[in-house]
Amino acid sequence: MSKRRPCHPTLRWSAWAFTLALLGIACAPLPADGENARAGKRTPANVMSFEGAAWLERDGRDKEERPDLVLQAMELKPGMKVAEIGAGTGYFSRRIAKEVGPTGKVYAVDIQPEMLDLLKKYAAREGITNIVPVLGGETDPKLPWGGVDRILLVDVYHEFQKPEPMLARIRESLAPGGTVVLIEYRAEGDSASHILPAHRMSVEQVLSEWNSAGFELANQIETLPSQHLFIFSTRRGARVPPTP
Repeated sequence: MSKRRPCHPTLRWSAWAFTLALLGIACAPLPADGENARAGKRTPANVMSFEGAAWLERDGRDKEERPDLVLQAMELKPGMKVAEIGAGTGYFSRRIAKEVGPTGKVYAVDIQPEMLDLLKKYAAREGITNIVPVLGGETDPKLPWGGVDRILLVDVYHEFQKPEPMLARIRESLAPGGTVVLIEYRAEGDSASHILPAHRMSVEQVLSEWNSAGFELANQIETLPSQHLFIFSTRRGARVPPTP
């Protein structure tokens, strides 16, 4: 979901403090706990408060993240039902809403009501009426089962504190033929060296976790300036009944 809490749980960040932390200046990532370290597991990154929302609407984000290329990769069509998990202020959700048009629908999922309030404000300012704000949870994005054509996650999966049940719910939410577009800053090379290592992922990490959750890689695109872009479909036979 959106970055939900500061490095220390008793502190609240300003947008500037969060920006410094994400760039690796203000605070270091939490070390892996002993059990995870021994098992070789990845520890989820620290997450941000809604007070860091200015980072999501920063000047230069269009150039840094190329949303035009992301939308092109999603192959959106008018009338589609699309979800963005970790929508934050709706930077991507608003763009998607324009692509799917008035007959389409965008489920903008976040776990912070304050983020959804900001999203609604930005959408109203642009006259967008086909976004449905959804207050999700740590283990459930609260999406309709089998009813979403595209699901987008931008720089948020690495912060899921409970990724396994979330991936199961994401899989259950996809309509037949639906796909998930996952974007993460690259751990490999130096194109994302300005981002804290805990907020980056390697191809190996992503594929290991998503393949084991019943997804298969349909495409991998490396034309974004500093992020991986993965397109996943569900593996045949991997779909399961809705979770109660």
